[in-house]
Amino acid sequence: MAATLAVVALLLVLLALPRFFDDHRPELWFPLILAALVLAGVMVAALPLALAHGSSRVRAGYWVPIAAYVGLLLIEPFTLRDRLPEGSTPWLLGLSLIAFSCTVLVVTDPVRAGAICTGIDVALACVYADRFPLSHTLITSIGLLLLAVGLIAGVRALRARADQADAAELQAQLLFERQQHQVATEAERVRTDALLHDTVLAAFLAAAGNHVPERATNMARAALDLVSSTSGHPHGQPASVPFGVAWSEAGTERAAFNDLVSFDLTQLDVAELPSDVADAVVSATLQALTNSVAHAGSSAVRSAAGSLLDDGGIRITVSDDGVGFDSGRIPQERLGVRVSILERLRQVGGSAAIRSSPGMGTTVTLEWHPDRAEAPLTRQPGELLIHAIPRRVLYRLFGALIVIAVLIATADAVLVTHAYASVASSILGLLILPTLIRGAKQGKMSDRAAWGTAGVGVLLCSIATIGLDASDFDSASIARYTCGVLAGATMGWMAGRRLPPLVTVTALVTQMTLWAGPTGVIRLGLAGEIVIVIAGLLIHRAIRKVAAAADLAARKHRDLTIRQAELDAFDSERHHRLLHAGSTSAPMLRRIIDTRGELDGADRAECRVLEQALRDEIRGRTLLNDAIRRVVFEHRRRGTLVQILDDGGLHEMAPTTLDALLDDVARHLEPLRSSRIVIRTGHPDSDTAITIVASTPDETAAALGLDSDDEVDLWLTLPHPDSVGLAA
Repeated sequence: MAATLAVVALLLVLLALPRFFDDHRPELWFPLILAALVLAGVMVAALPLALAHGSSRVRAGYWVPIAAYVGLLLIEPFTLRDRLPEGSTPWLLGLSLIAFSCTVLVVTDPVRAGAICTGIDVALACVYADRFPLSHTLITSIGLLLLAVGLIAGVRALRARADQADAAELQAQLLFERQQHQVATEAERVRTDALLHDTVLAAFLAAAGNHVPERATNMARAALDLVSSTSGHPHGQPASVPFGVAWSEAGTERAAFNDLVSFDLTQLDVAELPSDVADAVVSATLQALTNSVAHAGSSAVRSAAGSLLDDGGIRITVSDDGVGFDSGRIPQERLGVRVSILERLRQVGGSAAIRSSPGMGTTVTLEWHPDRAEAPLTRQPGELLIHAIPRRVLYRLFGALIVIAVLIATADAVLVTHAYASVASSILGLLILPTLIRGAKQGKMSDRAAWGTAGVGVLLCSIATIGLDASDFDSASIARYTCGVLAGATMGWMAGRRLPPLVTVTALVTQMTLWAGPTGVIRLGLAGEIVIVIAGLLIHRAIRKVAAAADLAARKHRDLTIRQAELDAFDSERHHRLLHAGSTSAPMLRRIIDTRGELDGADRAECRVLEQALRDEIRGRTLLNDAIRRVVFEHRRRGTLVQILDDGGLHEMAPTTLDALLDDVARHLEPLRSSRIVIRTGHPDSDTAITIVASTPDETAAALGLDSDDEVDLWLTLPHPDSVGLAA
């Protein structure tokens, strides 16, 4: 706005100079007239200070033109001619726009700004009270006062919209940061769960089974390398990778299936996938093959086939004709299906479908579509800022201006001038109005429509003043014609067209020059109106540039937020989880490697305990703290079956409250000697926080072969702290 005012002020001063020399007495050239010219120059020269950085210089850059204008008001009565020509425009009238604009920009309080503008208006009326008829002075003063009110209201609304845009931008950034941290944490959790399941947990299962010691040893080495990694940052990877490259990088894991599976994935070699998608698809495929080898039976025939989809996605089908299972009853313990397949694919925008039935084999279908992978934006950056001056409001304003101009011109032609060419020009204006409004509303206009409206505008300018005498008009009476044409040209400019509106304005200036003479363009206010229109377009263009800058800044902020969220998630999820897994698992992994997978009974039992502990970290981590882990380890080492199940009821609980609740659970668990213990959270909408059920089978009934329910040693329900205070 300061830059626009600096340009417009210079134009207004230049337009006022011809009238200055006509209205002032030449014999007073020195010193008062020279002082007036110097003050007018100061009004223009001081405005660039408002573009400088620093609040004090900005305020000075606005106050200096106001002070200079007050000085002009003091000098003006001593330099004017005794009587000014009727219908002439005082040169200070145009300069008052500069003073009003500076006041509105520097004084944020609308009441104070209104008081200053009113004082300037009253002083201007007093200066010219004896030089013009009272009615002319009164109308001019009211018009200036309305203009000042419009400036104050407009700038105040613009400031309010800018504040709203800033607040919305900040809120959107904070919301996006929270969302990205949640998304990144969840994605890293799924990746880490799948990684631990496919390496450490699988190594303990293989070692506990003691079926293929060499395979258990190799898996233990890979798992130990993983949990012993000291990298504190995620490894960089390209944004996208061909599926064939990602598949070949999994050569070590894939080699175990070469003699057991028929592969047909060559169609996917050239499929370009985001790196995280390629990792997830390869991991899910290998896990589906692992499940088939483990459960389908040794005689099953297995295959893995891939195909490209029409939308650029991929589909991989892993199938066997083995024993199958009931796919509708996948228990939570089956982490290979839930974590490494279903959740891993869902996290990257893919999907997995499992079709199986007992005796009919199993088919796992993995799909990924690019249109589902894009995360929706919370809001377009700069969206509110670009609408600080809404396009809809502008085109409605200009449309109303044209309609008002048409009505006034028609009434004037019928009742006063009887120049019916003005009526014809009004009809032409109404004919092109729908095209202009539609183009401004849509933000675009075809070449045919743009040049059609320009042609009609030129014709309108050619006939509008036929039969009219320029000397009978002043700037106020001719404004209904000039403002109407300029409003139409501005709407065409807003619709994205540049040359047709310029042709229309050129025709208007040419016609006015031929009709009223070269000085008539200034006397009748057309030049000033063009300057005001240019100012509005410059402000609108500046706001669009600021919006574009806000868009760029928001996108940079988004990229940095995503990167920071990934780093934070890596540190809080993978790095922390691997450190914990390493501290508990590394000794046994080294034991497996040292014995080449040949473990005794105690070591195999310890592997099962560690494997179950890892499952707890994956499926019930909210239910774990150091006290719970210690008690559960002790129960499992003496042979108790412990299940920890998380149904999501504690996810929103404050960490300190949750830790106190878990300590309370550990105190209840410690004295138990039951054969089976189940610890489960309540659902998110339940008043129950945690339920503990401990039971022991009736050994006498079991020895006699009789059916008998287990003897319940403990059934405890702990209420949610939000509904009932936690007991000490």
